[in-house]
Amino acid sequence: MEESLEIIMVMIIVLGVCVALPVLIVWLTNKRKQHEMDKKTEMMMSLLEKHPDLDPAEVMRKLNVSSKSNKSIKEKLLGNLFSGSLMTLMGLVILIPHLCGMVFFGNRENGIYCGGIMVAMGAAFLIYYLVSKKQLRNEIEAEERELNEQQ
Repeated sequence: MEESLEIIMVMIIVLGVCVALPVLIVWLTNKRKQHEMDKKTEMMMSLLEKHPDLDPAEVMRKLNVSSKSNKSIKEKLLGNLFSGSLMTLMGLVILIPHLCGMVFFGNRENGIYCGGIMVAMGAAFLIYYLVSKKQLRNEIEAEERELNEQQ
């Protein structure tokens, strides 16, 4: 009886974490985006009611510039490089002693799994950085030229 209850509890936890949580995150993200869009539309409509001579395209362009992220593409890529390097290093710090058998406390397999997952996540960040750097080369150069022209 207790074993079947444990299995049911594990299934509920797994379903909650692997199904309900991602669905909730996607729903909240879409709701936030929809709310932002509604606010922009409401502001645009009130501006056009008060000032009918305004150009809507120019107002939208100014609204998009003000809501744009402050980080450049290069800064975002460097953040991914840092995250990837840190995760890989932490994974290796956990993984190497467990592989060499130098850890005498705890379960050896848990350390191997933990370190392996961290190394894999770090490698994914590093691969993402390398691929993005190659694909976004033109955008990065254009962003740097635009920044130089502003100064």
